[in-house]
Amino acid sequence: MRSRLSHSVLVVTLVCAGLFLSRSAAAYSVLAHEANIDALWDPAIKALLLARFPASTVEELAEARAYAYGGCVIQDLGYYPFGSSFFTTSGPATSSTR
Repeated sequence: MRSRLSHSVLVVTLVCAGLFLSRSAAAYSVLAHEANIDALWDPAIKALLLARFPASTVEELAEARAYAYGGCVIQDLGYYPFGSSFFTTSGPATSSTR
């Protein structure tokens, strides 16, 4: 019984410490996402692509990198085609749907 109580107190203490001592996290910007792609391209992303598609050409890898950039940019810009207007109110593509 005592060890169960001690365990519960420890869990509650850690949860409270995590909630009250944590700092707020800032959002990533478009450039931060692109920097992550750049930093991880050669050691991780390109290596995984070459392991899965060993016959990839330089042009195909460049296209894949462009898609990786585009995938992070479109989300940061807040535009999702056919999405809810509540979530896609920024950008020129949604100005006609307001």
